[in-house]
Formats: sequence, structure tokens, C-alpha cells
Amino acid sequence: MDDEIDLREQYYIYTSPVAAGIRKLILKQGEGFLVSDKFGNFRSRLQGELGFYFEGTRYLNILGLKINDEYPLFLYSTTAADGSEILVDLTNNDYSDGHPQVVPRNTVFVRKRLMLYENTLYQTIHLKNYHTSSIDFKLTINYGSDFLDLFEVRGMIRAERGRMIPPRVTRSGVRFAYRGLDHILRSLHLKFHPLPSSVNAEVSEFIIPLQPREEWDMQLWASAVNTPSLRPKKRPLETMISTLHRLAERKDRVSPRIQTSNTSFNNLLWRSLSDLRMLETETSYGPYPFAGIPWFVAPFGRDGLITSLEMLPFLPEMARGTLRFLAAYQGKEKNPLLEEEPGKILHEFRKGEMANLKEIPFVPYFGSVDSTPLFLILLARYVEWTADLSLARELLPNALAALEWIRNFGDLDQDGYIEYAKGSEKGLSNQGWKDSHDSMFHADGTFAEAPIALVEAQGYVFGAYLGMARLAGLLGEKPTEDDLKYRAQEIKRSFNRDFWLEEKGFYAMALDRCKKPCAVISSNPGHALWMGIAEPQKAARVAERMAGEELFCGWGIRTVGKRESRYNPMSYHNGGVWPHDNAIAIAGFKRYHLLEPTRRVTTGLFEASQFLENGRLPELFCGFTRKKGHGPTPYPIACSPQAWSSAAIFLILSSLLGLSADGPNRRLSFGNPVLPEWLDWIEIRNLRVRDTSIDFIARRGRTETTIEVLDKRGEVEITTFG
Repeated sequence: MDDEIDLREQYYIYTSPVAAGIRKLILKQGEGFLVSDKFGNFRSRLQGELGFYFEGTRYLNILGLKINDEYPLFLYSTTAADGSEILVDLTNNDYSDGHPQVVPRNTVFVRKRLMLYENTLYQTIHLKNYHTSSIDFKLTINYGSDFLDLFEVRGMIRAERGRMIPPRVTRSGVRFAYRGLDHILRSLHLKFHPLPSSVNAEVSEFIIPLQPREEWDMQLWASAVNTPSLRPKKRPLETMISTLHRLAERKDRVSPRIQTSNTSFNNLLWRSLSDLRMLETETSYGPYPFAGIPWFVAPFGRDGLITSLEMLPFLPEMARGTLRFLAAYQGKEKNPLLEEEPGKILHEFRKGEMANLKEIPFVPYFGSVDSTPLFLILLARYVEWTADLSLARELLPNALAALEWIRNFGDLDQDGYIEYAKGSEKGLSNQGWKDSHDSMFHADGTFAEAPIALVEAQGYVFGAYLGMARLAGLLGEKPTEDDLKYRAQEIKRSFNRDFWLEEKGFYAMALDRCKKPCAVISSNPGHALWMGIAEPQKAARVAERMAGEELFCGWGIRTVGKRESRYNPMSYHNGGVWPHDNAIAIAGFKRYHLLEPTRRVTTGLFEASQFLENGRLPELFCGFTRKKGHGPTPYPIACSPQAWSSAAIFLILSSLLGLSADGPNRRLSFGNPVLPEWLDWIEIRNLRVRDTSIDFIARRGRTETTIEVLDKRGEVEITTFG
């Protein structure tokens, strides 16, 4: 059967039933991240992805806390608003130690704090005795290290691993080590203060006498070391906290401040921005939004570009860092293993033992048909908002190389469309954003044969041509401007002829090797609307169907319609609901002034967020039809947070307001602003265009939404049009 595939060849992520069923806490800082249970523990080898990771390797897979040989009672846990630390409050169980007198629960307060900085996990434990008598008790910290590559944690089985080195135990801590097949020695250094009463390779014990109201504190440092230049770190707690707060405050100073009439919507905006700041990773080229925790803590081309587009009006420096990073790693030569070609923009870039050995091709890997046009779109739109022509000139050779890739390598059969076909034995079968093995199929369920021309990829090429035409005009390249405008109109004409399914009133999801349309009702055409390649009458029919019961489940738009042969509401790409996909569709509806589907899908997605864990929009959730009184069904191994999902609400916000900029000509525009009925006003301060910042408020009236400028610092023309 078609469905019986070797899942490991498709980078399938195996599900841990234990991990999928628990509430998780996450932290990320730089190239390190952790995933814990609500106790702040990773205490079982069965708990899937839980652990502390650094540069693609899990260094700590067990870290637990016991009091008198029992896990304590849970009180509360949370991640700080600025993403700097996890705080967990616990207390003791009823304890008698075999004596008639019982130390009752809620007697000893336990506060645990977890922080990450550079290559080190910091854990502090604070105790306070609220008993009226003195207590002697035992606190136990257990730990373990497996040095698994993240892809092993995901479920890949390797023919051979490196060598675990016996732990080295000292009075003050433990050193774990592993020599990989890539000849890199990876080590984890555990240190304690104060020193334990006893310590071995699995457990450290502290015998603690506490008088009434007496307090006790300990610190643990777990440093991941993989190069001679890295050293175990032992910094004081308060130094770490102040450093992390300063980093967060520095980012806050350049962020717009957004407030609305709806408290729940404010919370969603706050949660999303906080998650994005956590995922944002400083590189030598500037900030880059790593894709998602836990499975995609790495630079992804498509994800980084779409996230930066979603956030462009609010965090333009993210776009700058993303563009410069991707330009630095742009394809230079033909490399079949990596699917690299001159001018092509990468798909995924991993670190770790398996990447070093090329057991996985992501070093970087270029199997993405849409990253290259998206790179051009982001560059053009970034210049529109910032007027940063110096970056445009710096990246012009990269932009020209990307255009050449579209024409010479992306268009495999020279029919004017870009297509993909798997070129590497270790590569991805499907190379659009729906990159599951089963995501491209015909109405009867048979898989489409490559080369495959995706509907959204053609929209991106259209958007890239128009954006680069505008940029060429700014740089005084009139012949290039005219050529790109012509190419844009040519692809728009052929696209509306070849992808349109008149009998369905919809665009095909793709064209297969024989140019046969995949006549499947899917969310993909929403991306084409976002780019403006659709003819207006066709766009209206598409939007009506996308917001109808076949695709819209009540919470959002499904990836495929519920009457399609491969529809499954629990499927990753064949029935689930992806927030970023919905935000793009909303932007497409609004582009064509289709206000009813804009409001409907916006409302559904916002209401979904009120039921989802931590009030955040995850990578995806299941596409079951909405039931009154119940929330959406989570997808069990979704990344949460996921960068382009966190950024989705900001694309929706800018779409509702109709925000567009012409930075070179100092102009900010609001195109047909509209607010849903649950949102009376939006106030945004410090929105930047070029070297100007603007404060304004949008108010929903009886017949229209009005814009009032509160203040502006610098010269900018502000216009509103319907």
C-alpha cells in the first residue's frame, strides 16, 4: 500500500505517550534549550523529548528532585514573562519515617528555579521550614546523560553510536562524557554548592537539618561542553538573572507597544511576542528565529522567512538578520546529497553528531522549492519598510543569484513554473511547506508524481518578481525592473489558466509531472491570494470555500477539505489546522477586500487560542469540527512554541489594519482597516517606518474603522484608503 512507508526515511517523529500526555515547561537561550515536566524535572527515560539540549545534542535526560525518597507535592509552576527562567513551587508529602509522629504535608516549602545561559543550565533550590519543630530530612537529586542526537530522540535508529565514557565522580560533582563517531568529545559537568552529603554517578544526597523558619539554599550547574573553547560555567544566580533581564529589556526597547480593548487578545499578543523573543537566536549575522521547540531548534529557511514577513512591521531587525544569515549560506554549487544548487536558499541547518557525519543531510540542506522566492520577497518588503538600501546593495548579488536559480534550476522543465523533485537519497520527498510524505495527492488519493509544481510556490515567484522589480527601480535598474514586471504578468496569466478548476471554483493544490492538476480542496491557495496572483473573481470564490464548512472547522482552516480522500483531522498536513497557514489565508482574504471570511477565520483562531495550553498558538492542532462548549483538540507532538505560529497573530493584526509602507518615500498606509466585533480599538506605539516612529489608534465605528495618529517622531506621510 502507498501508506506503508519506511517512516525513518521520512524523518518521522515517533510519539512518546508519556511525554505527549504531560504539561511541559520550556526554556531556550542561544543554542541551548530544555523541556521539562511541570515539576521542572526530566525524570524518566520514557518521557520522550524531555531534557537539556545544546547544539543538537541532549546532554541531560534525567534530572529529578525527591524529598525523603518521594517526589514532592506540586503547587505551581510557570515560565517568566520575559522567558528568563522557570519557577516551580513544591512542598513535602506527609512523612513519618516509621515513627508515630507525622511531618504533615505543606510543612516544608520548596522553590526551584531553572535558567539557561550560553552552554549552562542553572538550577537553584530554596527550602523553608514552616513546622513548629526542627526537621531532619533528605533531599535527593538524581541525574543522567545519554548524549543522544536530537534525531535519535525523534526516533531515528543508528547502525552505530560512539562510546560512552564512564562517569567521573568527585566530592563536588559528576562529569559525564561521550566520544562521538565524529571524534568530538561531548561532556556534561555537574557541580553543586553546597557540597552533597554523598554523591555517585546517579544520585547526590543532602542531609538537611532545619530549625523552625530556617531556610536553606543550593545551586546546581550543568555545563555542556563540546569544544576546547567552551568551559564549564559557575556564575552566581543573581548575575545570571540580571544578565537575562538586561537582554530582555534591550529587546523590549525596540519593540512596538500594542494594546487593545480585549484583554484576552492582549494576552495572546504578549504570549506570542515573548515566545518569539525566546526563539530568536543571535547569530554572527543578526537575530534569526529558530523554528520551534523541541524538534526544530535550528535555522529553517522557509520558517525564518515567513516568520520575518509576519513580523516585518514590528521587528524589522529580525528580517535583516534572517536575510544576511541565509545570504551567507546561499547555495554555491551543485551538490546532489544536499540538493544544493547555485543561488538556492537553504531549507534546514543542523548541528550535532549525525549532521557532522552526514547521516542526515541538513548541513545545510537545500530541499525547499519556496525558500528562494521567499528570500526575494522578504528582501523587497524589508526595504519598503526600512529604506535600508545599503543592505539591498550588499545582498544584490545574492538576489540576482536567487533569480537565476528560479529561472534555470527551479523551473525543471522550462514551462514557467518552479517545481521540485527529490534529488537526494536522504532528502525530502515533498519540498513545500507541507513536506510530509503523503501531502501531495490527487482527488482519488494516489500520490502525485514529481516534478511537482505547487500552487503557493507560483504565487511566491509572482511576489518575488514584483518585489524585486520595485527594488530594481529604487536601485536605478530600469531594464531589470521592466523584465521582472513582464515575467510577473506572464506567470499570473498562465497560473490562472493552468491551476484553476472551474468545476470546483478553486485552485488546484499542485500540478504533477504530466501537468495534471491535483484537484484537491486545500488551504494552499490561501498563500497564492496572499501574494496577489489570483484574479479577483477567482479569489472571491476561493475565499468563500475556504471559510465554508468543508475547510473551516470553526477554529480555523484545515489543511485539506473534510471530503477529500486523504482527509484526517489528526493528520499533520492532511487535516490539521496550522495558525501560520490561517494567518496567511486571512492576509490573502483581506488583500482582496473579502471582509466576511477575514473576520470569520480571525475570530475562530483567536477563540481557539483561549483553550490551548499556555494561551499560545502551537505549531498546529487537530481539525475536528467545533463542538459547543469544548475547545480544539491538541496535536500530540506539536512544537509549542513554533516561530511562525507565534508570529501569526501579528500578520493578522497588520492585515486587519491594512498596513503597508513605502519607506523610501516616507509613506505609511492603512488600506481598508477593519476590526472584528470583539475588538473595539487597537493602539500601537513606536511603529517604525524608515527612521520614523509613529503612535496611532484604530477605532471600530458603526460603518468603518478610523485611524487617529497620536504622535510621530520624524517625517512620514500617513494615508488611509478603502
